Amino acid sequence: MKTIKLFLFVTGIFFLTSCEDVIQVKLDEGDPMITVDAFINSMMSQQKVRLTYTDAYFSQKPNDPIAGATVRLKDLNTGIDYIFSDNNNGDYVLTPTDTFKVGHDYQLTVTHQGYDYTSVSRMNRSTGVDTLVSEFKEAGGLGNAEEGYKFIFLGFDPPGDTIDYYWIKSYRNGVFFNKGGEINICVNAAYGAGADGFPFITPIAESITPFGEVFQKFDVCRVEIHSINLETFNFLNQVFTQTTNSGLFATSPENVKTNIKNTNNNKVKVVGWFCMSTVGFKEGVAQ
Repeated sequence: MKTIKLFLFVTGIFFLTSCEDVIQVKLDEGDPMITVDAFINSMMSQQKVRLTYTDAYFSQKPNDPIAGATVRLKDLNTGIDYIFSDNNNGDYVLTPTDTFKVGHDYQLTVTHQGYDYTSVSRMNRSTGVDTLVSEFKEAGGLGNAEEGYKFIFLGFDPPGDTIDYYWIKSYRNGVFFNKGGEINICVNAAYGAGADGFPFITPIAESITPFGEVFQKFDVCRVEIHSINLETFNFLNQVFTQTTNSGLFATSPENVKTNIKNTNNNKVKVVGWFCMSTVGFKEGVAQ
């Protein structure tokens, strides 16, 4: 009997240790591609376009920045050009002297190493934030691991024949809630076109305080409602899906869309996104 028990013990140890072998997965690495991050808005503050190179799938280092490019934004309705300055760290910046116009189409052109990468986006209307309300929540319960203040906003989708798409961003003391699962997008005032002219529904209004997050007393909450178009809505929805894609029913990863193209050679690929946004915003203090 002792011999049988010893045999089972040794056999169990063998199988347990054999399961610890590390499997090295080697992926083919293609040539680096240019990545363009170009979300430009109507606020009279510094606008930024970021250019980097893509990196290997398992790389842990930041993407290498691209310097020496030319970044130009053109108002296709007026012909006015806006030239971004190269900060030599991958950031190309512009401090506008006048506001970009709702209803105008804008063309972004990035020129690098003889290639032009372009995209066009219309600046759609947005709406304002009417009220910001904070409420103190004790620890415990769903999503309240820590006691603190939760913010909710009140705002209305403007009525009309146009379907409005929004990306609602929130900040705590100037720090953007930027995780993929914290992307807060909507159609009109809900998740479909049937809420035209309505106040934003509760799940959207409450999501400015992401799940598991709280504000402490005197923390500043800032909410921005960015207008986007249908293509950008679908892009952000895909980003949300890919960054929260886990668990038993996870789907196979897929390449995230891009709306930027190489106008000189379609074999030289580029990835990224360009969008023009009108912004309504408000700040409030937790108390």
